[in-house]
Amino acid sequence: MRSKRRSMAKKTTLPQETLTDILSRLPIKSLTRFESVSKPFSALINSPDFISAHLRRSSRHFTFFIRHFHNPSGSNFSFSLTNNQAIDVEIPLLGSLIRFPKIVGSCNGLVCLDISSCYARAFVLWNIARKQYSCLPSPKISDSRGPFWMVSTGFGFDREKNDYKVVRIVGFACEKGESPVVMVEVFSWRTGCWRVIDGRTIGACVIHEGQNGVVINGGLHWLGNSAGKSGGIQKFILSFDLNTEEFRKIPTPDFSAGVCVKIMGFKGSLALAYYPSRGLVGRPAATDRVEICVWDDYGGADGKYWTKLNSLQLNTLGYPVGVTNETGLIMRKLDGQFTQFFLCDPSNQNYRRLHICEATYSCDIHSYVESLVPVSAGHDHRVIEEEVLSEV
Repeated sequence: MRSKRRSMAKKTTLPQETLTDILSRLPIKSLTRFESVSKPFSALINSPDFISAHLRRSSRHFTFFIRHFHNPSGSNFSFSLTNNQAIDVEIPLLGSLIRFPKIVGSCNGLVCLDISSCYARAFVLWNIARKQYSCLPSPKISDSRGPFWMVSTGFGFDREKNDYKVVRIVGFACEKGESPVVMVEVFSWRTGCWRVIDGRTIGACVIHEGQNGVVINGGLHWLGNSAGKSGGIQKFILSFDLNTEEFRKIPTPDFSAGVCVKIMGFKGSLALAYYPSRGLVGRPAATDRVEICVWDDYGGADGKYWTKLNSLQLNTLGYPVGVTNETGLIMRKLDGQFTQFFLCDPSNQNYRRLHICEATYSCDIHSYVESLVPVSAGHDHRVIEEEVLSEV
């Protein structure tokens, strides 16, 4: 009888490739249960090949991770995941936070939060789906070198080295007439350490306050400026290659005062969205449209590096409040007491409405996918014991 059972077990055992294919189609919640069934299942689910296979499938079905502000100071805030249905998300360490956390970035299922009171001094990597988080070690660059003036950050994935990196650009205060001193450090998910890198190529650069780097085609991008040779202000995009860890400056098209600029990724290319700023009393808007320009590294047929796409009418779709990985812009339209959000493709002007819970004052929107990527390469993480997702 025993031999018969063993024979049946052998016949019903699935090949490893088939088992991997089946499990890679399951949601994280189901896979978490399978982990406790057996050690072989747990080893498979946590293997790098399986994590990559599962991520390739889940990346086709992204949703949005949103921080809502419910008062002017931002002390009353909330987080949610949304696509067709809103789900409240309770963040880890909530009771010990000095202020509302800032979303540095979201990449392959990992969310990077800045939980410091100022100057981006403390970070957390968080996998919402797996209910895991890891507090990063303190950055190396401190104000012992001099008073901080401005700190900018970014979070992205180095595909060549299979590494997730947090970038921290620190500008020090300087006396009038002096060039600002800028230092850069990078946290590596693989090593678990910060490294100060050579940032001299940045020069006397000022990155606009409050910016997080936008990930496009393997690089982080910020809007910056510096004093030009003729005494004017030179505007550009500061680009950081996550693999080579080198900076370069990309010139921007000219834009006038009263115009806001948002960096975005569009179909794998760097793009810019131009639109009129709001709240300028007594000053007419420079335009009533959102203009989209796309960068070509090699220059187009006419030798120009920026190509203008179709523009979007503001009174139809509203103002840009976020960008997605590839599709385009997230627009927010105020209609009396009601607010609507749209996901818009600038190339064909197709759009669809998004079911995003309204924030009284503002919101910060990032693309998000579920993944099994651990919050640290050494699997040194904390599991959030309480249930962090509850349907609204």
